[in-house]
Amino acid sequence: MLRYQSGVLIPTPPSSNNFLTQLARGPSNNPAIFGGGNTFENRNSGTSLFNVDPNCHCFNPQTTLPLNPAAWTDAAPGTFGTSAAYYNNYRWQRQPQESLSLQRNFPIAKEGRVVLSIRAEFYNVFNRVALTPPSVGGFGTVNTKTAPSALTTGAYTAGYGFINMVPGATGYVEQPRSGQLVARIQF
Repeated sequence: MLRYQSGVLIPTPPSSNNFLTQLARGPSNNPAIFGGGNTFENRNSGTSLFNVDPNCHCFNPQTTLPLNPAAWTDAAPGTFGTSAAYYNNYRWQRQPQESLSLQRNFPIAKEGRVVLSIRAEFYNVFNRVALTPPSVGGFGTVNTKTAPSALTTGAYTAGYGFINMVPGATGYVEQPRSGQLVARIQF
């Protein structure tokens, strides 16, 4: 089974101008089930959205912030942002997945009454690494002005464009290559 798809859309960073809160529609006072809303930062045309190509596999995700905060400008106080919520060219890395299964049936008894089936299944055959999408915030918690924080080793722990490398924290990191062998007797 092969699956090749484009990367997930990265949302436009939220504005920190608190305009929707001033209109009594912010996260703390919106009865909507999604917890409120926010306006978006404005896109700076001609500025790259990324510091590095997310598909190049040429950067360390622990010590590099791939998103470019200079691509966005905060909306002016008392105004809505002019950006869309998502842009088609603002996507995270491609997420290819390959799985392989091989099976062979061996007749054991006469007339095919007893059959031994051997099946081998392999997941993530080419051992591809799929990183979690970088954080861009939501509801004013993180935006392009949020200063990144890092450990003394240089590994980032928060900030705009931070990639969470904790296994299983988001459920999006691809598992390492694995396989299993199955034997079945039918009689």
